[in-house]
Amino acid sequence: MTINLRKTAIAALAALSLVPAAAAPAHALGKKDKAFIAGAATAAVAGVVIQNMRSNGQWPFARQQPRYAAPAPTQYYVQPRATYATTAPRRVTYQPRYVAPSVHYTPAAQAFRELSPQMRREVQISLARYGYYSGSIDGAWGPGTSAAVEAYARDSGRSGQLGSVAGAFGVMDSLGG
Repeated sequence: MTINLRKTAIAALAALSLVPAAAAPAHALGKKDKAFIAGAATAAVAGVVIQNMRSNGQWPFARQQPRYAAPAPTQYYVQPRATYATTAPRRVTYQPRYVAPSVHYTPAAQAFRELSPQMRREVQISLARYGYYSGSIDGAWGPGTSAAVEAYARDSGRSGQLGSVAGAFGVMDSLGG
């Protein structure tokens, strides 16, 4: 451990300058005054020790810079080669298939989610009364509620309204929501 003599000398002079002031009127100082002077001297010495530890890199609470690592490359599936093929392998092209949108992302679902929980249950109760819904009355939008709202809208001539949130609100209002 290397000691910075200049800083140590300054700290020692600061501590020694407090000693004569404290020693001269020691008989006139009370218990709390003596404790204050001892605390100030201790703080000065501790400050110099801490500063020396920080400058020498020995401070245990030093904040280290985070180390950033490059993200691991994304591993995609690679189809294994056939080891028993006698002819050149055929190139297989995969055609994307159509995936219908989820019932949770339709305008009717968005309108249903914006209703209060009590109004959601009222919509499900009305659908059950009309015979369109047979699930539990839980106020949740799912495949059963979606199919029931679509069937009700189709039978009442409002299926075109389910394409927008405002139209879906109209269908929900006619159900009591």
